[in-house]
Formats: sequence, structure tokens, C-alpha cells
Amino acid sequence: MRILWISPWFGNYRVPVYACLNQLSNGNFYLICSQENTSDLVRKKLKEALGDHAVVMSGEKRMTMGNDASDFANKSLVLKKQPGLYRAIKELNPDVVITEGFGGWAPAGIRYAVLHGKKLCMFYERTAYVERNSPKWRTMYRKIMGIPVKYFLINGHLTNEYLTNELGFKKTPKVEGCMCADSYGLAEAVSHFGAKERAELKQRLDLHPGLTFLFVGQMVERKGIKELLQAWGQHIANHPQDNLIVIGKGILLDVLKEQYKDESSIHILGGINYDLLYQYYALCDVFVMPTLEDNWCLVVPEAMACRKPVACSIYNGGHYELVKDGVNGYNFDPLQQNSIVETLNKFHHADLNTMGEMSVEIESNYTPDKAAQRIFDACKKKFEER
Repeated sequence: MRILWISPWFGNYRVPVYACLNQLSNGNFYLICSQENTSDLVRKKLKEALGDHAVVMSGEKRMTMGNDASDFANKSLVLKKQPGLYRAIKELNPDVVITEGFGGWAPAGIRYAVLHGKKLCMFYERTAYVERNSPKWRTMYRKIMGIPVKYFLINGHLTNEYLTNELGFKKTPKVEGCMCADSYGLAEAVSHFGAKERAELKQRLDLHPGLTFLFVGQMVERKGIKELLQAWGQHIANHPQDNLIVIGKGILLDVLKEQYKDESSIHILGGINYDLLYQYYALCDVFVMPTLEDNWCLVVPEAMACRKPVACSIYNGGHYELVKDGVNGYNFDPLQQNSIVETLNKFHHADLNTMGEMSVEIESNYTPDKAAQRIFDACKKKFEER
């Protein structure tokens, strides 16, 4: 059984899943991705994992309509075309094709599977909340394009609800738990980052002796970083020795750095090389994700794998599976400032070590090997059906 995954964009977190799929398929896993949409580091790791089974294409053409200044869902429409994509799929001659959703490069994979009688699986992440502003034509398009899909490979319960209730794919099989973080690499790196190194980093950042909260994500409106920083002023009035470390790049970075440059408890560091990110997971006491809209925010299970309690927005699709109130953290509404303040305060009265251990236990069901096994089993099941 030869499996082909068509994924123009992905981050470091996905490479371990691809490597596991290659092992499970006895070297019969292939991937097509985009040079323009992946980083040098990702492509380097991908080549190490898959060798020439990773096909990197370039020259993507795209046209954007609507408000491309916003990264909230359904504010714009991006049409993509990759020259030579269909030919590349045909040359690989897969038995099972996995596409990323309904748009982007997916139509080429769907077309190939339908015309050549191949099994079609779709990796899908969206939730009803993320798609709350989806126009009717887009919903109808998805209902039509999803007809030939034999298996939906999804992240969790909220995506299952959207596919079933909103798009009408009640009878199409779905397997949850196909999304994961790079839990192996990060957790291993954190475990080797000793007390001396943590103390040195803490001193270099000039941190106060209270709790240290960490945000990692894009510095954009959608991630709720403005709401978190606004609420932080009230939190720090109650807990003046606490710290907030903010890591990420984006359109709001320079604006927020200037706005909070005199606040000693806030450390806006900008972008950090992914291979150094573990140091900040090791240093923090609590991870906080205030997103206003996300499918299944990957930094949350990353932090959990590093034994961190989590404060998570209710607008993150992954909160349903990952964050259990009072067990490994708390969920909150970032659009309500009191909700943020009250949630951050709760960690001063919680057993953070026990919460961290529970984070590891919960996240252990969403590791790269388990995600890959679920995906492979779905592909195999459909391949063997005649």
C-alpha cells in the first residue's frame, strides 16, 4: 500500500508523524509539499526523515480576494495552483491519497483519486466556531468536494461535530486524535535543561521571583495577545512578582513591544528559533493560550508534553480534549477580562507539579506515533476494502 500525503504547508511538529507513517508502511509513504510555504529547517528535517520520498515543489501561483490583512477565517479567499502537481501525483501512483482539507492543493489529489479509483482520505481541522462566518457557497463547495472522501482524519470532537452536523458527513468514517505536537523532541530537550541553565536564563531575563507565565504564538489579533496583555495589568496588581514571557512574530510585535517596554514583568522576546524554544518551556511555570480563534492550537500539547499546567482559551478547538478544569489547568474566555484575571490567579492556589504530571498523561494520547498509527490504520482499512 503506497500512501501519498499532499501537504503544501506544515511545521516541525508534523515531521515525526511522517517519519512514523513511513515506518508503518515499510517505506511506502510519500509526501508532496511546497518550498515557498515551508521553512529551511522543516525541509531539512523532512529530508532526514523521508529522503527522496519527500517531493518539494516550487512556483506556486496564488490569487487573494477579500481582506488579506486579517488572519481570521473566512476574511479572504486564496486560490492556489501548483504547476506540475497533478503530474507529480500521477508519477507516484499512490494507492491512498491524503489531502489537507478541501482547498489549496487538495483538488488535485481529489481529482486523481476519483479518476483513478484510488482511496481518498482527508486530514481536516476546522470547527463550527472557526467556520461561524463561512459563506454558503463555501459550505456547499465542501459538501460536494467531500463526497468521494472515504475517511476523515481529524483532530478532535469539535471537528467531528462540524463535519457531521454542519457539512452533513454523518456516514463517512472519522478518526479523532490525528493531530499532535513534537512532544518527543521538546520533552527530551526540556529534561536535559538543568537547574543551572534555567537559573542563568532567568537571570538573563531579569525575572521576578513569582510565577512565570509563557505565551508562544503569532503576534496577531487572532491569537488574543492584546487581550492577555491588557488583563495582565490587573493580574500584576494582585501578584506583582509574576512574569509574562511572550514569544512570537507578527504584525503586532513592534507595537506591543513599544507599548509595554516600561513594564518590568512583561518580556516580549519576538521570534525564537524553534530548536531553542524548549528553554522557555523549561523555564515557565504555566503556559497560557488566549487565542480568539484556533482549530487545535499545537503549542498547547507542546507545553503539556513539557509538564506544564495550561490556561487555555475556550475558542481553541483543542481545549475539549486537552485542558481539564482543575486537573491540568483551566479554560477561560479571553474576551472577558475578568475571566483571564481570575484564571491566572487560580494557578497561585493550585498544585502545579500535579497539574504538570496530568498534562503529560493527557498529552500522551496525542503523540506522533499514536497519531500516525490512527492515520495508517484508517488508510489500511480503506485500502483493503473492495
